Amino acid sequence: MSFQNSKLSNGINVVTFNMPHVSSVSINIIVKVGSRYESRQESGISHFLEHMAFKGTKTRSAEEIAKEFDIIGGYFNAYTSREHTVYYSKVLNENFDQALEILADILQNSLFAKADIEKELSVIMQEMASVNDNPDELVYEKFYSLAFEGQPIGKSILGDAKNLAKFQKEDFLNFLGKYYTTENIYISVAGNISHDKVINLAEKYFLLVRSSLSSPKIAPAKYKGGFVHTKKILEQTSIALGFESVPYSNIAEFYYAQILSVIFGGSLSSRLFQRIRETLGLAYSVGSFNSSYYDSGIFSIYAGSDHQNVEKLLTNLIIEINKIREHISEEELQRAKSQIKTSILMAEERTEYKSEEIGKNFALFGKYFSTDEVLDVIMNINTRNLTECAEKIFASKPTLSIVGEMPENFNFNMFKLSN
Repeated sequence: MSFQNSKLSNGINVVTFNMPHVSSVSINIIVKVGSRYESRQESGISHFLEHMAFKGTKTRSAEEIAKEFDIIGGYFNAYTSREHTVYYSKVLNENFDQALEILADILQNSLFAKADIEKELSVIMQEMASVNDNPDELVYEKFYSLAFEGQPIGKSILGDAKNLAKFQKEDFLNFLGKYYTTENIYISVAGNISHDKVINLAEKYFLLVRSSLSSPKIAPAKYKGGFVHTKKILEQTSIALGFESVPYSNIAEFYYAQILSVIFGGSLSSRLFQRIRETLGLAYSVGSFNSSYYDSGIFSIYAGSDHQNVEKLLTNLIIEINKIREHISEEELQRAKSQIKTSILMAEERTEYKSEEIGKNFALFGKYFSTDEVLDVIMNINTRNLTECAEKIFASKPTLSIVGEMPENFNFNMFKLSN
């Protein structure tokens, strides 16, 4: 198995990882643009554009795109995040040529027909309605809009309904010209295929991508925090409690936060699962997550509880936060290291994981961190690193989002963190 990287003649970065023991190939086309890159007038266009890419090109209808992928037995999809848009596929290695050509076609030759824009607008409106109906998703929509209030990184990736209704073909083409450029696109491939073959086919299929006339910049993220309650009639109240975390630019600190999350609420043996669910029975679902971005991050805790137990749940979450700031045992650390090591090594066997990993590494850092390098960082982490990380994260102003019902005269300030 080996990693290689090259640039196409037009400047697009191509990274590959050869896995000769498998029969499949996974492709990721990573574009360094997401919702936090959008201006107020562009809000939601990254995600809308991702949808429109599959709605027909100069040579294929939307149905033909779907049928061609079904014929070769592969799967393809896409997603939009705050900092990236990713188009991906997994096929047998014998069908790589066709899969790459289809992905190149939808990225370079989409029609953006008026009728398709109107239909897809309706689909996205239904997606928005689905989020509003799902308290697990809605609580995080409100959470991010509060944590990064008034900033692109905090707004919904789906955008604003009124704004979405204004988009026309020209808007999509302008956005493509600004961000879907040779500097921003990374082609990442992992599986049973040679680097030379990937380069030769990519040179053939991605000729239309042009370089950028300018270098778009994103506004720095400024974490704010606060409290928001969204009243809904539900069987359960959902909460998201979070704090400012670390950016991914510091690899060591990033893994401190990842391991901290595993110990705190990332597994069945974690402190939150054992205390909140197993001992107190306050929640069916409880956990913690660390999400890092270019220049900031969020460490969040999620739980769903009966309405009458919200105060008791929050009280015990704060107790557990204060405890982990003071002490993390060597046994907890070794268990978390083992979990992460196992997770990484098992994921290494999947082409879809490897393709995304090498592509994201190169897009974010301009280099690939080998598995041995990553594991070396993880295995050298000590308990002091983690308690210092916990102190740094939990010293920030909290963000609390609650969806559902809650006690009258609720005051989050009554839930005090230790100094």
